Amino acid sequence: MSRVKRLLLPFVALCMVIVAVSCQHKELCVHHPHEVTLKVEFDWRNAPNANPQGMCVFFYPVEGGDPVRYDFRGTQGGAITLTVGKYNVITYNNDTESILFANAGSFEKHEAYSREGGLFEPIYGSAAAPGPRASGTEDEKIVITSEMMWGCPAFDVEVTDTGIGYTCIPEKDKDNYVQVEREEHVITLYPADQMCLYSYEIRNVENIKYASQMCASLSGMAGGMRLSTEALHSESVTLPLEARIIKDSAKVRGEFYTFGHNEDNADPHRMLLYVWMNSGDKFYFGADSERFNVTDQIHKAPNKRRVHIIIDGLDLPKPIQNGGGYNPSVDDWDTIEEDILMGSR
Repeated sequence: MSRVKRLLLPFVALCMVIVAVSCQHKELCVHHPHEVTLKVEFDWRNAPNANPQGMCVFFYPVEGGDPVRYDFRGTQGGAITLTVGKYNVITYNNDTESILFANAGSFEKHEAYSREGGLFEPIYGSAAAPGPRASGTEDEKIVITSEMMWGCPAFDVEVTDTGIGYTCIPEKDKDNYVQVEREEHVITLYPADQMCLYSYEIRNVENIKYASQMCASLSGMAGGMRLSTEALHSESVTLPLEARIIKDSAKVRGEFYTFGHNEDNADPHRMLLYVWMNSGDKFYFGADSERFNVTDQIHKAPNKRRVHIIIDGLDLPKPIQNGGGYNPSVDDWDTIEEDILMGSR
């Protein structure tokens, strides 16, 4: 063998190894899942007054596996890295304090709910002191009112090497889903209000000047919801409510966020008002009174997410003078007359 051939043989062998390795690498690349840079945008036309400190987005692989969560400061979104594939998506603001979350590993079961609390929590904080309940609601759990949430789902999200397709909620008609196809890696999500804002007003309150503090409760409400469908929990709960005394206009007012009323639930909605007087006596109103049965006002509200409740007329008792008037018990709440129950602090 010539000296030239002896020199060429190792070179040829090296070239064959390089070609083999190159071919092998190309073969592996075909089966390796690619990652792309995806831009997440939030369009706030459904909630123009929203002001969350941040948003989170969950990408749920359709073919199974753990969801991928991304968090963004503010309301603008940002760029993420995501593996090519099919997903469902849930997004909501990540700055809530009183709302709890469960089953975050499942797109279908991911839910938000309110923690249990005390009937007089608006007065005493977290203390779970027992108190009177509206007739027929004694077995309902007591859960605190909520904060505002903004969010929405997106379905059938398919991320490819060349773009993205997904089904989302359009800006005006939440019952009409639209399919989006883009030749760029951008997904636009349309968060909307996910909580209801309720308010109430008790007018023409006699002897309101003798009251020192108040709170209220509302029964028959939903304590949580599924985030993928916004379906409300079917179990009825009672909400403890703050009450503001407006002495110069003889009114009591309150406002609160709630998941709302499950329309498939026939339980009535009854309000109770708890009153602490300057004298140290305490009363509650509405246990059986039809004036405090606000079921129709909630069910027939023109806007289910903006409900205003009105109760007209309430007589607070005057202070005891010269040994006459009311004679409350020392340790418990007692019914006296005309739906007024009282005791001592």
